[in-house]
This record gives sequence, structure tokens and C-alpha cells, in this order.
Amino acid sequence: MSWSREELHDLFLAGKIAHLTLEQIGKHVKPGVSIGSLYDSIVKLITKPKGVNLAFPPNISINECAAHDTAAPDPMEKRVIPKKALVKIDLGANVNGMLSDTAKTFSTDGKHTQLIRSAKEALDNTINIIKPGLRVNEIGAVVQETIESYGFKPIANLTGHELKRGNLHAGISIPSIRSIRISQRSKLKNGMVLAIEPFSTQGEAGYVVEGSGPPLIYVSTGNPKTEIGKVLVKRFQKIPFSLRSAALFLKKKENLLDNLTKILDNDTFHGYRPLIERSQGLVAQAEHTVLVTSNGAKILT
Repeated sequence: MSWSREELHDLFLAGKIAHLTLEQIGKHVKPGVSIGSLYDSIVKLITKPKGVNLAFPPNISINECAAHDTAAPDPMEKRVIPKKALVKIDLGANVNGMLSDTAKTFSTDGKHTQLIRSAKEALDNTINIIKPGLRVNEIGAVVQETIESYGFKPIANLTGHELKRGNLHAGISIPSIRSIRISQRSKLKNGMVLAIEPFSTQGEAGYVVEGSGPPLIYVSTGNPKTEIGKVLVKRFQKIPFSLRSAALFLKKKENLLDNLTKILDNDTFHGYRPLIERSQGLVAQAEHTVLVTSNGAKILT
């Protein structure tokens, strides 16, 4: 796989912006901070450079929630960060369709450092072995061995993924457990862009399920039938978007969550509900976007 000079420039810029945003947002992850304001701060930082957009809605997932949680539209969003929490911030930038994806776990009370470290070390150990020709199930084995060495479990049904221009989840998946399925024996190729994201849990299940409540994140899956659907596809293309961002774009207020959710659910959109560790175990996450090269992995975020 090869990229043009312009695409590589945009890819590296998307990675840099995501990295700097995650570093800066860490100081805002404190008890009592509203989820809505945290979301808005992330969006402001990512989109501050001219022409830069979100690669996907910032995920703000707390404690047993592993992923796909984000801020709801105002005035529905009333949550704040708890005094005792593991907060996963997962974000990415979109520069002319070239995407980045990175995540970090923050502890608001200084506890669960080993759980956080297990995910980070699994990420580091994986990045160290990446090279063309490596099979993805070999990556899964390293992630699983590292996390289990700390006495925790990897989340079996959450994976890393390949990124392509304009497509956040494209091509191969990167497992976090050993796998013997043929589909998990894909080989890495020079030039691939990968999001490596181990999830570690103290829960007994090591598995996530969808939470209750309406989806807060959507993506277009076809040609929309409604006028609002057409407007949102024109704005967000095939990139996932949040109800909060859609609400701000549409500039509607009253009963927006119910109305917009119903419109999207009956149109050509797929909704993502928060993913909860099935046994209610705490979850930590670490993630980088990397470029596969003949010299190994180049960290972009």
C-alpha cells in the first residue's frame, strides 16, 4: 500500500493534532467536570486548525463502560465526572479524509494504576513487534499475554482496526486475544495505517455488551430518505457523528434527542450504544495510530 506525499502530510498532521489534543485535555479530566463541556473542549481543540474535522465523536467512557459513550445534546446531557472514576478519552482528527485515532485512560482518584498500566504495556509491546508480514493473531497473543500477566483480562470482542482514507474501520481487524480463525490470520503490509487499542478489565467476563438507552453515535450506511438525513450525510459523509454534533449543526433544541433519534433510526443510519463490560468490571484502554513500515511501526499519535 502506498500513499501520496500529500496524503502522508495529512496523515501525520491528523496524528499530531490528536496527540496534542489528548495531552491537553488530560488536565480537564477532573471530578465534577461536565461531560458536555469536556466533549466541547475536545472538539474545539481538534477543529481549531483550519480545515480539520473530527475523525469520529470523542468517546468519554467511564468505569465499566469501555467505549461508544459520548455527550448527549444539551439540555439532555447532565452528567459529570465522578469522584472515583476511570475515564477513557478516545479521539481522532480528520485532515482531508486522512484519519487518526488515539486513546488514554485517566484515574480521578489515583487508583487502579496497574489496570491502566496493563493496557498501556500491551499497546507498547504490540507496537514493538509490528512489521510487514506479521500475522494479526500474533498481535492478539501479545496483547493477551501482557494483560493476563497483570492478572486482568483483555476485552475479547473489542479490536483494533485498519484506517483508510475516509474510512475509520476499514480492512483488517487487530484482535486482543489469541485467535486461530483464518480471518484473524491476516498479515500486515507495508504502508498500512492501524489503530492499536488494547482494552483491559478486572471483570470476570472480559466481554462487552450494548448498554440501554438510545444511541448517541451514528454513521450513514446508505442514501438517506429524509431531508435531515441528507443534510447530515452532506455534512459528515461516512464519518461517525454524535447526536450532540448533529444537534449543534441543525441548531434545534426542544425534544431534539427523541425526534432526531427517531428520524435516524428510521433512515439509513446505524446507531452505536455504549459498550459495557458484561460483569460490570472496570475497563482501561490505551491506543495509538501507527504506520507500518519496513523498519517497524511509526507512531503517528
